[in-house]
Formats: sequence, structure tokens, C-alpha cells
Amino acid sequence: MDANAISLQEVEELVASRRGAFAFPPALEARFERETGPRRARFLVKTTLRTAIIYNLFILCEYLLAPDTFLLATALHLFVVTPWMLLVAHLLPSITSPRWRETLAASIAVAMVAQVSAIYTITTSEYAARYIYFAPMIYLCVSAIQRMPLIWGIRLAGTIFVMITAANILRGETPAPVAIVNAMTFAAIAGVIINSNYLASREQRRLYLLSVRDQLRAEMSDSDANADALTGLGNRRFLEKRARALWDNAPMQVAAIIFDADHFKSFNDTYGHSRGDTCLKRIAACATAELRETSDVAIRLGGEEFLLLLVDTDAEVAEIVAERIRATIAALGIPHEGNPRGVCTASFGVASASTRNATLEEIVERADAALYVAKSAGRNRTQRHDMLRQPAAA
Repeated sequence: MDANAISLQEVEELVASRRGAFAFPPALEARFERETGPRRARFLVKTTLRTAIIYNLFILCEYLLAPDTFLLATALHLFVVTPWMLLVAHLLPSITSPRWRETLAASIAVAMVAQVSAIYTITTSEYAARYIYFAPMIYLCVSAIQRMPLIWGIRLAGTIFVMITAANILRGETPAPVAIVNAMTFAAIAGVIINSNYLASREQRRLYLLSVRDQLRAEMSDSDANADALTGLGNRRFLEKRARALWDNAPMQVAAIIFDADHFKSFNDTYGHSRGDTCLKRIAACATAELRETSDVAIRLGGEEFLLLLVDTDAEVAEIVAERIRATIAALGIPHEGNPRGVCTASFGVASASTRNATLEEIVERADAALYVAKSAGRNRTQRHDMLRQPAAA
């Protein structure tokens, strides 16, 4: 299991927690970013392009409120701020870090406010006091359109407040009461927008948390339906699903190993079914330890009988794997008075064929035939189907 995976129980606790929809643990936060980050980047690209269009429409307002700096303002619009916005829109889809993505998105508002502040400090227009109101309006529009996360909304508000304050100080004509009212107005605007974005973000993350919970519940239900309750190995239902996947892909060599515990009825009769179940669990663990986790399959067929499917494996390699499992089971030293060897052992049958030339049923039948021979020959051994004596042709 992935060490960074999050369990259903952890998600259930987050759902029940008041902070669960906002404070994700690292594993879930990484998953949230992986699944929603690209969509967030595409959304920011669209809003950036729209903002660039709206921003340049305000060139008319530059002429009306600050005609003496109109040419400079137009140059800043068209040759500084707008190119920066287009560059940000170009970079956003390739940014994988949420920190850098949101910082770049916020820089758009900073660039626009920087342009407004620069013009405000040098214009001699009688409407300059009204011109500075573009700055809080930019924050209002950009942070609302971008649905800025809480921390970046606060940072951007602080940055723009400092920029407006610096512009007022440089201009030196704003009376103290007006400056205070302007600061309070901006603080109120910023507070409303930050709170609104926070509530929207919290609801989005809560809905995501609920979707993860539903997905984990479905996965657990599906896993339970495909697993043997005693050993945790796959069951026949899982075998059918895995077989369909293998035979639907390009032809490959698949090996089947069938094995069962020797004299197991005697073991249950002597030691009881509880110890018998424990014995089967230990045998199953011996088998799964030899398999490749991402490709091979271990199935409990029923009782003490097991099936292993090894992908891209010929009969020779499968026989080596079977022998290792057989030796490991014997080395466990589980006492078994009904077994001539005094400990639990197992017998193995091995067969391999290409999925182009044989069905799963045919490969399993061959492995089962080899198992029958191994048991007839004294048990606690491995038999390959291709090593059996074939009947002479008529």
C-alpha cells in the first residue's frame, strides 16, 4: 500500500471535524492538488485573458481622469502590464506547485495596481483623488474572479494596501481623514472578498472530501467483493475480472500454479478448524511473498486449494517459483501428525501457455492435471505439465 495513501477512517474523521474541509493532511492535500490543480490552472488562464481585455478597456478612464499622463498610462497598459498578464497565462498550465501558481495569478493584480499607483503619484489632474480608487476596485475584481484561496487573498490585500499607502505618501496631498477613510474602505472591501472566497473554497473542499469518502467506500466494497474473507487473496470473481483483462490485452505468456495443502482434512480433524484457518493464512502468505505485486495474482479457489497466475512467465520460471513456495511452507514447521513428514506440506502443479493459444480454463486444467500427478507421486513436490508423459499418437 502507498505510504502516502489516506484511509477511509481518516476521511470519515475529517468529514466529522469542523476543520476537516479546510485543513487536509499532507497525503490528501497532495491528492486534492493532483486532481484539481490542472482544472484550477485552466480556470486561471481563462480569467486572466478576460481580465486583460477588461483592464485595457479602462484606457478610456485613464484619458478622462488623468489626461496629462494618458500616453504613459497607455504605454504601461499595452507594453508592460498586458504582456505580463499574457506571459502568466502562458506559464500557468505548466506550473505544478500550487504556491507558484497562486503567486503568479496574484501578481496580475499587483501589476495593475503598480500601474495605477505610478500614474497616481505623478499626475497633476484634479481628479487624481478619484483615480486612486482604481486600486481597491482591481483587488475587488481580480480576487473575486480568481476565487483566490484564503492565504493568497490576505497576502494580496496586504501587498496592495502597502502599495496604496506608499502612493499616498509619495503624492503627499491626501489629507489624513481621507487617507483613513480610504484605508477603512479598502479593509472592508478586502474583508468581504476574503470571507466570501474562504466560504466558497471551504465548500469546494468539503464536497471534494465527501467525494473521496464515497470513492473509498466504493473501493472498499469492491475490494471486499473480490477478496477471500479468510486469507485476503482474490476470489473466483476477482479471477474472472483479472483473466478478462489479461486475455483482452496483447498476447503474452501466462503461467498457472495450482497447489493445495497435503492431507488437510486430517489437519482439521486433528487440530480443529481454527488452527486450520491459521495454517491456510500462513500458507497464503508464503505464496504472496514470492509474487510480483503489480502483475501476478493469487487466488483461493476454495478449501485448501490455491491458484497463482504469473504474467510473462514460462513453465521453467514458474516451476522455480513453485519450488520456493513449497520449500517455504515445509520450512514453517507447522506440526501435522496426519502428514507422513510430520509437518504441513503442499503439492504443486505448473503449466504455462500463451494467451493466444490457450484460454485460462485450459491452462488451469493443465496445471490441475500436473497437480494430480504430484499428489499421486507422494505429495510435497512440484510437477510441470509439459514434463508429463504424453500419450503416443495413434
